[in-house]
Amino acid sequence: MNWKHIRHVPVEDQDGKFVGLITSGLILKHYGSGYGENLKPVLVKDIMIKDPTTVGPDTKTLDAVSIMHEKKIGCLPVLENDMLLGIVTEHDMMNLSANFFQELTDATKSLAKDNKVD
Repeated sequence: MNWKHIRHVPVEDQDGKFVGLITSGLILKHYGSGYGENLKPVLVKDIMIKDPTTVGPDTKTLDAVSIMHEKKIGCLPVLENDMLLGIVTEHDMMNLSANFFQELTDATKSLAKDNKVD
């Protein structure tokens, strides 16, 4: 999963309803758990997180960051009526933060330039 920078994979039932989440960490934990070459294939339902923390589409970004921080989780599936709309990840939050800080830096420089006394 990491070779494509995918760390979280949603699991849906036959009706398209979100039922769980598989992470690269779960897969590494399973296959790297010392079983060696005799490790048998495992079903998704046996290793997925069955009731992950989720948010709705109207959740504020700051609330999502707080939830991820408090629960020490790397992503939040976004659901509406049990249907997956998307997944917000740590990477998304880092990009958002970087953009915010860049805009803040640019605005500060602009204000400093406008207020410069000759």
